[in-house]
Amino acid sequence: MNEIPQGKLRRSAIGSKTAFKVGGKLLGYYAKRPFLSDSGKYLAKKQMEEESAAILFNALSMLKGTAVKIAQMLSFELDIIPESICKELTKSYNKLPPMNQAMVRKTVANAFLQPLETVFKSFDTRAFAAASLGQVHSAVTGDNTPLAVKVQYPGIAKSISADMQLVGQILRPLAEYDMILPALEEIEQRLAEEIDYRQEAENIEWFAGRMPENGFYMPEVKKEFCTDTVLSMTLLKGLPLNEWLKTAPGQDARDTIAGRLHDFFLYCFYDLNCIHADPNPGNFIIDDDLNVGIVDFGCVRHFDPEFVEKYRQLIRALTNRDSDTHMRMFREFDLLKGELDPSSEEILRDTVSGFSDWYSQLVAEPVFDFGANPDFMKSAKAISQNIFKMRQHFKANANFVYLDRTRYGMLRLFEQLGARVRINNRYES
Repeated sequence: MNEIPQGKLRRSAIGSKTAFKVGGKLLGYYAKRPFLSDSGKYLAKKQMEEESAAILFNALSMLKGTAVKIAQMLSFELDIIPESICKELTKSYNKLPPMNQAMVRKTVANAFLQPLETVFKSFDTRAFAAASLGQVHSAVTGDNTPLAVKVQYPGIAKSISADMQLVGQILRPLAEYDMILPALEEIEQRLAEEIDYRQEAENIEWFAGRMPENGFYMPEVKKEFCTDTVLSMTLLKGLPLNEWLKTAPGQDARDTIAGRLHDFFLYCFYDLNCIHADPNPGNFIIDDDLNVGIVDFGCVRHFDPEFVEKYRQLIRALTNRDSDTHMRMFREFDLLKGELDPSSEEILRDTVSGFSDWYSQLVAEPVFDFGANPDFMKSAKAISQNIFKMRQHFKANANFVYLDRTRYGMLRLFEQLGARVRINNRYES
């Protein structure tokens, strides 16, 4: 695909066709389910989910842009939607059809109002990485500085609002649809910020001036090669985390990287009150000395210090299995719609207690070994589903959408690394 499909009718047709296909798969499964054995039901459901996943990914790939950003978010939510669908959504990291080279050349020329060859000394029109709102190309400046240049997909700015409706339409047949709906408004707000690459350049410089001196490195923005839709920065040496893992690094190396990622999240949230809210493995670059390069600062979230302090208390209550404080914090965050009847409060307390039992395992020992506990993240699925069953009692708090996504995403990365991580920390102990 060369560009984002534009026009309400054209994009709506993709959404409608996809929802119809997925709905058909679900209806077909439910129609034959009563006549199947237990093993037959399992196999039929698995086949239905795999076929639905392929249909969903194909539609998201066609829509690109906002749809892909949401796919990246959903790919972390293995406790919310079927794992087979998540595996397909994960492909959004690096397997999207690129813009063709002629479109890339035209897009860059339009951004700078001059031919590509007069802007850069050299520019590879074949992308070496995909971004959710564009793709990344290597280039060289007149003084021979290697660059990574992110080029935004044409037409994406016009697609955001409509895409939020389209993605909802595409996902509506899923049984888990109601569980992900509250996040859409917050996602739309963040995406409106992400399409401005000058804002992302400012984000990079903001973080760069506040990063720890050791263990991390960041690109340098080259503002003379930036526009609203083209972002140029120095090219970082190293491998994206998912590619680095394919080199079979040793346990100590994986532990080091996980520890640095954990430190990065905690430092940003508690000291800076701002997080890099896109824990995509492609956004972390690992060099030969196990330093972590951080890229893609389009999705960041600032927090009020008062919220950060309340969140600290919430995590402490969680790790200490303090259900009274946990319930109180729910109310201080204005998460509950009103007073709960005794039965609902008891159920919620039991659910909170179960979640505390799960989470507190992370800090029960000095180091938590994700490699030795491969089912730890999956074990939270039943607890999460119990919480979602009570969603009629909850109100959304936009602060939690990207915060939860980022923290959950970090735990998923630790699981992928099979790392031993000191989760207990000075901020939350």
